[in-house]
Formats: sequence, structure tokens, C-alpha cells
Amino acid sequence: MKYTVLLLSLIFWLFPFKDFEIQWVENLDGDFSFSRKHSLKSEAWCYEYAGATEITAKRLHKDTIECYTMTNAATHCSLRFYIVNNVIRNPRIELNSIADGKHLYQCNEGNIIIDKKAMQKDILKARFDMKFDHPENPEKVMFWKGKIYAKIK
Repeated sequence: MKYTVLLLSLIFWLFPFKDFEIQWVENLDGDFSFSRKHSLKSEAWCYEYAGATEITAKRLHKDTIECYTMTNAATHCSLRFYIVNNVIRNPRIELNSIADGKHLYQCNEGNIIIDKKAMQKDILKARFDMKFDHPENPEKVMFWKGKIYAKIK
């Protein structure tokens, strides 16, 4: 675990991303009925995206949780970020394109609201909205937004 934290620190230093503060609430309201079948309800515009319904939240350390969406046969991009204490760190979209390889899109603006009571029960219950750098076409907004309800492993 100590080496994982050191490696993450090095990555954060080498690749500056737009980190942002978490807004904590006692009870996040809204419709989370999707959680009976899936851990993610979202909409996005990014390359080779046809929908995602699963997100993994994995505890790496006492104060660090790694989150990433699952790819599938039609979706080749993944939303990835870390929750470190009260901050979202290294938020990005990783694209493993079937046409031209790997691409990384850094977050340039974002917000997330997380349910504090759910987090105390090792459940990530959140609403988020992130926008990403899009060097191929800066006029077209690349985004990912939605709701998460996932057991932290």
C-alpha cells in the first residue's frame, strides 16, 4: 500500500490534472433506483462512447479510493478518478480507440456531490458533472455527468 500511495503521488506530480473539491451532504436526494441493477447512470459525449452502466470504487488506502467505469464491446472510453480525502484527483477520460490507439483527456472543470452517510457505510453515492479538454475539436464540449451508487471494495 505504501508503494501505491508513492506511485500515485508521482503520477499526480508528473501529470497535472484539474483536481476539485468534493461537496459533502448528509443525504443526497434524487432518484437512485438504477442502483438495483447498475452502479452508474450517466450521459456523456466522448469518442467511442455508447453507454456505461458500471463503475468500480476500490479502496487503495484509508483515504484513497480509485474509481473507474467499465468499458464494453461498444464503449472504449473510461471515466477515471481518485477520491483522496476531500478532493477528486486526476479526473480523466481514457480512450483505448479501436481506430487509433490510446488517448487521455484531462478534466478542465468539474463538480461532485457525495453523500457522507453512505460513504461511512462504504457506499459511494454521488452526483457528478465533468468537462474535459478536447484538443481535436475545442468547440465541441466533451463531458461526462450522472449519478453513482457503488459499494466500495
